[in-house]
Amino acid sequence: MADNVLSFVVDAALSRVVSLITDEIMLAWNLKDDLKGLRESLTMIRAVLLDAEEQQTKREPVRLWLKKLREVAYEAEDVLDELAYENLRRKVEMQEQSGSEVNNFFSFSKGTRYVKKAALHVKMAHKVKNINELLNKIKNEAMGYGLQVVTKDRIMPQIDLDRVTDSVLDDPVVGREADVSKIVNLLNCSNDQQVLTIVSIVGMGGLGKTTLAKLGCQEVMEKKFFDLKIWVCVSDNFDDQRILGEMLQTLNANMGGLTNKDAVLQELEKALEGKKFLLVLDDVWNEVSKRWDDLKTRLVRVSRNTGNAIVVTTRSEQVASIMETSTHYRHTLNLLSDDECWSIMKERAFGNGEASIPLDLECIGKEIAKKCRGVPLAAKVLGGTMGGFERDKEAWLSIMNSNVLNSSDNKDNVESVLKLSFDHLPPFLKPCFAYCSIFPKDFDIAKKELVQLWMAEGFLGSSIQDEGNKYFNALLQNSFFQDVLRDEFENIIRCKMHDLVHDLALSLTKSETLTLENCTAGDEISSTRRLYVDRQNATTLIAFSKRDAKKLRSLFIKEIVFDGSWKLKRLRTLNLEGANIKSCHLQLAS
Repeated sequence: MADNVLSFVVDAALSRVVSLITDEIMLAWNLKDDLKGLRESLTMIRAVLLDAEEQQTKREPVRLWLKKLREVAYEAEDVLDELAYENLRRKVEMQEQSGSEVNNFFSFSKGTRYVKKAALHVKMAHKVKNINELLNKIKNEAMGYGLQVVTKDRIMPQIDLDRVTDSVLDDPVVGREADVSKIVNLLNCSNDQQVLTIVSIVGMGGLGKTTLAKLGCQEVMEKKFFDLKIWVCVSDNFDDQRILGEMLQTLNANMGGLTNKDAVLQELEKALEGKKFLLVLDDVWNEVSKRWDDLKTRLVRVSRNTGNAIVVTTRSEQVASIMETSTHYRHTLNLLSDDECWSIMKERAFGNGEASIPLDLECIGKEIAKKCRGVPLAAKVLGGTMGGFERDKEAWLSIMNSNVLNSSDNKDNVESVLKLSFDHLPPFLKPCFAYCSIFPKDFDIAKKELVQLWMAEGFLGSSIQDEGNKYFNALLQNSFFQDVLRDEFENIIRCKMHDLVHDLALSLTKSETLTLENCTAGDEISSTRRLYVDRQNATTLIAFSKRDAKKLRSLFIKEIVFDGSWKLKRLRTLNLEGANIKSCHLQLAS
C-alpha cells in the first residue's frame, strides 16, 4: 500500500528535471542529454505506475519492482534537489561577484575556485549518470513485465479541491439520542455512597464512542451533576503517572511540569478538595488489571468526596470488565441503521443548506449507505468524498460499484471505505495525508506546523501558504482530520486523526516512517525516511546513531536527551522539542 504515494515522488523528480533541462548552467555542464534520458525514463515509468500498483498484490515481481523504484525515485529526487541547489548557489554567486569587489577580495583564489567547481561538476555528473542508468534499467524491467499505460477511463474521478464550506466541516451526530440519555442516566445514578463509579462505553472503532462520551459529559455538566470535568486520552500508553499528571494539568495549567508522583498526588488532592469530579479516560487499550488497580487506588486516595464518576471508552470487552463498577454500568454502542448512515452522508456531501437532492443521486447514495454497515465513521468519510464530486452521477456510481466495499466484516469494511476515499484523493493530497503517520495516535496536530512540514517536504505548490490551507481543508472535508480546535476568530488551529484513519496513514508509509506504533525490535530501518523518537522507542535512536542515517528526511526527537554524531545529508525537517540537547554534531550537508 505504500506505493500509493510513490507517484508523487516520481512526479516531483520529473518536475525538477523539466525545470533543469533548459537551464543555462546545466547546458554549460553538458548534462542536457542525461537529463533528457531521466525525463524519458520517468515519464514512461509514471505512465505505467498505476497499473503496477494495481497488480502488485497479484504479482510478486511487480511488488519488488515497485520497491526498487521507490528507492531509486527518492534517490533521483535527492540528486536533482542537490543539482537545483548548486544551480541556485552558482547564480547567487555570479550576482554577488558581479556586484561586489569586496566579495572577490575575500573569496578563494580564482584557481582554487576553478578546481573546486570542476570537482563538483564531475561529482554531480557522475550522480546524474548513475541515476539515469538505474532508472533506465527499471524502465526496461517495466516493459518486460508487460505493464500497461493507464487510460483516462480507468482513472477514478477526483474530488473538487476548492469545494470547502463550514457546513461540511462539522461532524454530524445522528441516531445517538437514546445512547446519550443512557449515559446521562448512568452518571446520574452514580453511587453517592462510594468514591468512584465507573461507566464504560464499548464498541468497535469508528462507532463514535468518543463523540458519545463528549455529548454525555456535556449534558451532565450542564445539569451540574459534577463540579469538575477532566478529559484524558489514554490510548495504548496506560501509565498512571502520565494520567495523573494530565489530570492535574487540566485542573491547573501551571502544574504541568511536575514529574514527582507524590507531588502530583498532593496537588491533585488540593485541586479536588470539596469537588465532585467526572473523569473521562478515552480510548483505553490496557488489559492488565494491576495497572488499573494502581491508578484507581491513587484516585481514591486524592478524592475526599463521594459520588465521583469515570467514563471509559474502549473497543475491548475485557478492558470494560476490568475497569467498570459492574455490567449494569456498561453501555455497548450499536451500529446505526442504513437510513441514519445516509443521513450522515447527505449532511457531509451537501451540507444543511441543500434544499433538494436529485432522485437518481439519492437512490445511489442510499445504496452506498448500506455498504457503511452501520458505522458512522465510514458514512462520514464516504459522504465527504462524494461531496467533493458535487453532483457527478458517474463518480457516485463508481463508488457504489466498487468491489472494495463488499467486505462482510464491519471492521474490514471501515478500512475498505477509508482506503477507497484515499484512492479518490488528488495525487498531490496523498503524500500530505500519508505524512501525518509520523505523529503518534491521538496527537494534537497544529495546523500551522503541519503546513510548514508539508512545505519542507516539498509537497506544496508555488503559493505555499494558500496551497497548504487548501490541502488541509480538503483532508478535513474528507474526514481524514477531526476534533478541530478553533481560535476566537473561528480559524482552525489544531486537529486530530481517528485511530483507524491513523492506521491507514501508517500502512501507507510503513516502510518509510518509523514511529511509536510500528517500532519493534529488529526492524529493518535502512529505508526509513521519517523517524519519531521519544522515551518509548529510544532504542531506535541508538540504532540510528550507529548507522548512516543519510536517508532521513524528517526527524522528530521528543523529551529525551539528544547527544550523538549524526549524518543527516537529506534532512528537510528537524524537530527537537523537549530534546534536552546537551551537545551534538549534526552533519547536514553532503
